Amino acid sequence: MANSLAKTYVSNAFLKIENANLYGIFAWSQKEADLIPQKSWLILLEIFVYEHSLEKAYQLFQQVRNNSLLIKKNEELEKYQQFLTEGIIQLGEGKITLFARGFRSFIEKDMLFELGEFSQNYYQVLPQLFQKIALEDDLLSIETFTDFIQVVENLEKMGFLSPAIAQINWGDLKRPMPICQAFGLTRGTPVDRYYLSQFIEKVYPQIQGNILEIGGTPKDKDFYQVNQGTSYKILNIEAGPGVDIVGDVHDPSIVEPESFDSIIIFNVLEHCYAPWIAVENIWKWLKPGGKCFAMVPSAIRVHATPQDYWRPLPDAFVYIFRNFSQQQLSVYGNPITAIAGYQGIATEELTQAELDAFHPDYPVATCMVAQK
Repeated sequence: MANSLAKTYVSNAFLKIENANLYGIFAWSQKEADLIPQKSWLILLEIFVYEHSLEKAYQLFQQVRNNSLLIKKNEELEKYQQFLTEGIIQLGEGKITLFARGFRSFIEKDMLFELGEFSQNYYQVLPQLFQKIALEDDLLSIETFTDFIQVVENLEKMGFLSPAIAQINWGDLKRPMPICQAFGLTRGTPVDRYYLSQFIEKVYPQIQGNILEIGGTPKDKDFYQVNQGTSYKILNIEAGPGVDIVGDVHDPSIVEPESFDSIIIFNVLEHCYAPWIAVENIWKWLKPGGKCFAMVPSAIRVHATPQDYWRPLPDAFVYIFRNFSQQQLSVYGNPITAIAGYQGIATEELTQAELDAFHPDYPVATCMVAQK
């Protein structure tokens, strides 16, 4: 319990009404909004705007729960109801702010209303603002500190509560140099390789026929352990053992048109000065119905071998493969593995749940199967 009490929180949420329900949304995010179903969530989020210790927050929650705080309807809040259809409520350090025109108000600094002055003594602004939303009144079901902690931990897991300002525990991450300068290889398996292995396992049966790997070497082929197909050729910009075609992927003349059933290009497009041209050439080199299998690391340190130009993100992949008849996009990653990717923290240092969690705003590996 002592460790729990040492943790401090601040609210980190945007609230919006959609289709007569209340949601916690994520600013400029591809992540789906989360339903806010219970009144207790609103009370806790409002309390943690001001009070950051668990012990103090629990005491205030008990007072609200037992009606020992004066609950007074504030008529001035009524005038803000008209803005809630389009508006967004932001909760942060010491502030409850209404963006009456949604995120446009945030950017243009127009139609902003600070509602915190109505809140701090009663912690009832959010329930009053959203009184027309059918929320479950679960306050009496939270009877103990353990019950309270469970709700807090759930809100933290969902991203609506964060460590209080200046209370982040940086631990070993607060350092000017990465944990491993070689992507995690000195510690184990780099995170992006874990995701590449997952992608290969999923698409393995589709890699067949005459296969071309771009930017590869024989050791890469052994690592990928892909289907060897009818034939397997390697294209590289430099000559070397096992390299069948020496040339630049930007040059369409180095490979005969419509000569391959499958083309693999892993960890290469970020090194192409014009990856869209490389993809256009791949389309030309594939037979009708042939498939390209592509992957780029999206969260990784600069690795200029020989140059490092881009971090193509999921939207970029969809665009540069737009001329293919079919696309199957696979994206992997979350904030934990994005940090691991940049710091060189190895796969073996993370749990399965941490590796497999997905957040669309934090891609670590972006993969594509595209059919001509």
